[in-house]
Amino acid sequence: MQPDAQLISVAGDNHVHSDESSLGVRAKLTGRRVAISGLYYSGLLRIADRLAGSHNLNRRAGDTVPRLRRSNGSKFGILCYHRVGTGGIPLFSQLAPRTFEAQMRHIRKHFRVVPLGQLCREMHEGLPVKPTLAVTFDDGYRDLYTHAFPVLREYQIPATIYLIGECMETGEVPWYDRIFLALKVAVGSTLEQELDSPRRFNLVSPSARAAAAWEIVSYLKTVSNLQRLNWCDAFERRIPLPQQDLQGRMLDWQQVREMSRGGIFFGAHTMSHPVLSRLEGPTVEVELLSSKRLLEQGLGRSVEEFAYPFGKPEDWGVHSQDLLKRCGYRSAVTTSYGLNTTGMSVFRLRRYQIGDENSLPGFAFNLSRMFLEGAEGEPASSTIDTSSCVGHSGAGTELHAQVERIGT
Repeated sequence: MQPDAQLISVAGDNHVHSDESSLGVRAKLTGRRVAISGLYYSGLLRIADRLAGSHNLNRRAGDTVPRLRRSNGSKFGILCYHRVGTGGIPLFSQLAPRTFEAQMRHIRKHFRVVPLGQLCREMHEGLPVKPTLAVTFDDGYRDLYTHAFPVLREYQIPATIYLIGECMETGEVPWYDRIFLALKVAVGSTLEQELDSPRRFNLVSPSARAAAAWEIVSYLKTVSNLQRLNWCDAFERRIPLPQQDLQGRMLDWQQVREMSRGGIFFGAHTMSHPVLSRLEGPTVEVELLSSKRLLEQGLGRSVEEFAYPFGKPEDWGVHSQDLLKRCGYRSAVTTSYGLNTTGMSVFRLRRYQIGDENSLPGFAFNLSRMFLEGAEGEPASSTIDTSSCVGHSGAGTELHAQVERIGT
């Protein structure tokens, strides 16, 4: 094994046993941070990136350690963001604009960056290209206009933003953001709420309130769409939401059209962000077609890219790919972690979800590791949670882990 590849493997081994002391965990995280920073500032990550163009580093049956093997086909990565900014909705995502700017500067300098549509064509054509990235954003929060758009223009990053139809029509935030806000403003230190069984949630801290919100959202993903709608209506009658916190959080048509003229692409994220596998009858097709037509009418151009709400395999529905093709889409992105390679389905595109980490060495390391592992790479839980390596709060670390597990 190449020494630099072996060091990446060691730095990325983030399995921590539950019986280790808090001091031992902190020591491991500090050592990991030092190792990652050393790789970044020494230039060894650049060697790994060059290796990734023609090799994979992974473990197969019989291997005691990961080994370098020559790869087949080109490699395509897709970054998944939700917002660029801090404070306010979405409460589950906080990414400082200066951190985002550093990340875009890094990928523009060190990777080939193309529009998502071009990435899909190249995957289909099978022509050899250098390791390639595309940048995507889900949901369409307004700070993409105020904070992300200037950076994307400066570094000429042709990103794709997936918009929710009802949010464009009404300006209101998605249903899961309303649950997070309700848990934030709920009075008291506990909340008793019926889910699949009576529950009593601890609300003694912001992290506890966020954890309660994630548990409720996770439960609502498992019920029928009608049950979810009825549950949310009853919940908001119980906990009224402050309207000032709901206003001005989503992109509007004027901003979307300006961004479109400035080189940003747009795709559909359904009308109401339901769990597609929980919809019945023709409702799925209505969600897919109505959002596509709404965006095409508002933008004056075709909309052919789609993002699955929540994006995990259990959320898609067994017939979603055929329905997407019938509705005129040419690709669909998931929130499943991993790389894409020549010959893979463009209706099951994997992405790397970017959390609230502020460590550029950690971001660069995770990208290098993803490309070096190839399409056989490990799941998202194996990426380095750099927020824990740079002193972020436990709340931020847990939120990032929840976003990776559930997607949005």
